[in-house]
Amino acid sequence: MNLKQEFERCLQAGVKENEPMSVHTSWQVGGPADYYLLPADEAELREIVRLGKKKGLPLFVFGNGTNLLVRDGGIRGLVVHIGDPFSYIRRENDSLRAGAGTSLTLLARRAAQEGLQGLGFGGGIPGSLGGALVMNAGAFGSYIGRLAAEIRMVRFDGEAVTLGRQETEFGYRRSNLAGKGIIVEALLELAPGDPAELQSEVEGYLAERRRRHPALPSAGSVFRNPAHRPAGSLIEEAGGKGLAVGPARVSQQHANFIVNPGGATAGDIERLIGEVQRLVQEKFAVELQPEVRIIGEKR
Repeated sequence: MNLKQEFERCLQAGVKENEPMSVHTSWQVGGPADYYLLPADEAELREIVRLGKKKGLPLFVFGNGTNLLVRDGGIRGLVVHIGDPFSYIRRENDSLRAGAGTSLTLLARRAAQEGLQGLGFGGGIPGSLGGALVMNAGAFGSYIGRLAAEIRMVRFDGEAVTLGRQETEFGYRRSNLAGKGIIVEALLELAPGDPAELQSEVEGYLAERRRRHPALPSAGSVFRNPAHRPAGSLIEEAGGKGLAVGPARVSQQHANFIVNPGGATAGDIERLIGEVQRLVQEKFAVELQPEVRIIGEKR
């Protein structure tokens, strides 16, 4: 029995070979994944991890494909998509238990409908809960990590564990969750509020995002904000707005966004990231750090 047959035996959705990542990322670029897997539940996820470990295969996990640049040569080994089967929300008193594949916008709207406050800022963040927790995503001065009372994950030995607050650490665009395992779900502690006011808050954040952010394919903010100065402001003042490599270009609307109007490659985007870093370094002696994750092999 070959590897494909082994995965087909234990996964409802089977396995796709040489799956183009360009159809799974918000930048709409990226080469093929050797094996693309969509687990139906935690049990299947544990089987994937165990089989991958047994075969000595590298494993990469992603959710909505935002905040991610997959190089044109693709990804070797296993690529696991935490998708629809992990998108769910359940109320538990004044908390919400949500799957790692749940959209933050959906989560923010559901919390508002339930009259639970604390997640309104999530209306301004693309992506799903699992990835947001790993990078402690935030917007408008709030961050997801401060709400996480419990995080359930599958470790890379295939065992499931639940982490409490005392076992997690969150900082600016970082956490201690990376490398520990694959997040399955989290319990988010919220507080009672007025549903009408909270829904208005969420829609306000969504409107602000639409106003400020370009509509063309992008991966959100490309660079972390240095201390005391937004990255977009530094890029704009350094003359980076409109800078292009191939079809990829720095947005005229928001300088911390690189957009793909169509036809750009991951190589174009990665080279443009380097050009922006060079501009800001030369102008301000500031080394911009990417917020997006760059993975895979160059073509």
